[in-house]
Parts: sequence; C-alpha cells; structure tokens
Amino acid sequence: MSMVVSAATRQNLAALQMISDQLDATQMRLATGKRVNGAFDNPSAFFTSSALSARAASLNQVADGISDVRKTVEAASNGVKALKTLLTTAQSLANSALQSANTLVKVTGTNSVALTTASVIGSTAGSATTLKAGDTVTINDGTTTATYTAANNDTVQTMLNAINGTANLKATASLNSSGQITITATGTNNITIGGTLGGVGTLNGVTGLTAGTTTFTANAVRTSYAAQFDAIRTQIDATVADASYNGVNLLAGGSKTVPLNETGSSTITLSGVTITSTSLGVAASTNNFQIDSDITTALTNVTNALTTLQAQTGTFGNSQAIVETRMAFNKSMAQTLQAGADALVAGDANADGAMLVAMQTRQQLASAALSMASTSDKAVLRLFGIA
Repeated sequence: MSMVVSAATRQNLAALQMISDQLDATQMRLATGKRVNGAFDNPSAFFTSSALSARAASLNQVADGISDVRKTVEAASNGVKALKTLLTTAQSLANSALQSANTLVKVTGTNSVALTTASVIGSTAGSATTLKAGDTVTINDGTTTATYTAANNDTVQTMLNAINGTANLKATASLNSSGQITITATGTNNITIGGTLGGVGTLNGVTGLTAGTTTFTANAVRTSYAAQFDAIRTQIDATVADASYNGVNLLAGGSKTVPLNETGSSTITLSGVTITSTSLGVAASTNNFQIDSDITTALTNVTNALTTLQAQTGTFGNSQAIVETRMAFNKSMAQTLQAGADALVAGDANADGAMLVAMQTRQQLASAALSMASTSDKAVLRLFGIA
C-alpha cells in the first residue's frame, strides 16, 4: 500500500534526508580527522594516501627487523667486552704468579775459596783442590745425565762447557758472583749430583758440590694462580656460548642478513666469527706456572688475544653504526611518508565544526517546515471529515 503526500511534505522530507546525510559525513570527518574517508570522497587523494601509508607501514616493519639485528650486534659486543675483562683478569693472575719466586731446583757450591772460569780443576796427579785426570762429575735431571771427565790442566770453564753442552739436559751450570759453581734446573725436575773420584780430592773439596739429589717442590702460590688462569680460560668459551640473541651468535660463527628497505633490494649481512680460547691463542697453563718462561708465554698469548678482540670490536662497531643509521633513516622516511599521506586526506576541524552547527540548525528548520506542511495537510482533510 502506497501513501501519497503533498509536494511540500515530500520536499521537506527530502531536505531532511539530505541534511541527515551531510550531518553523518561531517560527523565522520570530525571523528576521523580526515576529509577523505573513502574512494568516493576523493579517489586520487584516497589511493595516493593509502599507498604512502602502506609504504610507511612497511618501512616501520623493516625498522623493527633492523632493531632486532642491532640487538644481535649489541649482544656480540657485550660478549667481547666480557671476554676482554676475563683476559685482563687472566693477565693479572699470570703477572701475580710471575711475582712469586719460582722453586726450581738450584744447587750452589759451598766452597769458601772463590773460583774463576780460569781456575784449574784437573791435573794428572790430582790434589785437594783438583780432580785427578779420569775422575768424573755427573749431573742428572731425572732423564739425561751430563758427565764431565777430568783431564790435565782442565779449568772450571771446561767443566761448565761439558755440562752445558749435553743435549736435552734440563739444567745449566754457571759461576755465581761469589765464585761458586751453581747448577740450576730449567724445568720442574730434580737434580742429582754424583761423581767418581780416584784422587785425594773430594767432590765437595774441589767443586764445592755435594753428591746427592735435590728434589723439586712446587710453589703452591703459582699452582693456585695456574688453576685460576685455566678456570678463566673455561669461562671464555662459556661466555661466547651465551652471547647469542634470538638464536644468532655472532661470536660462534653465526650470521644474519636483514633487508634495509621495503623491497628487499638493499640488505646487510652481519658475518660473525668463531671465538674460542683456542682460536684466541690462550692455551692452558703449563707446568702449573712453575717456570717463568711458561708464564711469559701465557702473558704474550693473552696480550695477542686482547689485540684480536680489539680489532673485532672495531668490526662490530662499524656494523652497528650502519645498522643504526639505516634504522634511523627508515623511521624518518616512514614519518615523512605518513605525514604526506595524512596531509592528502586531513580534514579541517574548525570548518567541519562550523558545518556541523549549520547542519544541525538547518535540520531543526527543516523539521519545523515539515511539521507545518503536515499540519496544513491535516486541515484540508478535516474539511471532509477524514482527519
């Protein structure tokens, strides 16, 4: 069933509907802050703005990915810093061990008359102060034996040369400043002094040395430092294993490739290195640091390792600078794109507010006009007794 209304009523109804549509559109603009909320509002501005916003969103996602890589580099850098601290501690331990006197066997003659390298120590007949030709003096390090056989007119230097010229002997012979023969072990070995004498002289009377074995006793302080040094070496490997971020460890040979733009046409690959105590050249302590040369070798190894880590710090620093620069650029670019997208569709809050007030006024006027037209129609119907 259709209902017929007057032209005036129909006109006022149409006006109200149009005003309602305009009110809805104005309220939408005020709510969103945009003058273009769909393709029908302004196709060119809408689609251009959408494209710019989409690219800005993509760049923000890329920036998030770069931020993840930055944390990976940061984790590796933190690992390197920790390794440097450990190596510095190891260096301190080795230096402290070196300051503690070694306890390597050192046998010094007890003769009261000072000898010189030119002092005669062998003669044909032998005497209280010389060996008889054919007499022997032996120095044994537990494995190798040096044997000096006396001959006529031999000097102290002849004896020293015979001992020091023995291959693989872990001991050296010398004269100290008091003119006493000194036998010094070069390793953690015992020293046994012996001899076969047929003359009137005695081993002690001629050389100042006494037959017998002097046993090596380790320096407990150095042993302790060596154990601590080895413990730090173990911690170096443990620290490297823990320097990972999100499953990537640049100190354990890991690598990571990340796009720097939204198309993936620009990327950066962070290649890690494999760091271990062995690769750094930090070997375990030898001979429990009882020998000075072992400690100085360890110190050299630690110094070289620190140099290697310093170079790696520079490499990671350069990579991090690139990553940070690109992340900042992408964020700045995304802000620029989003600002451009917003500018294309941004509304004027002041104008829309004024428009809303005007529309509401027009709506009230149109409602009043519709009411008046309706009243006029009813008056006509009442003439016929219908209304």
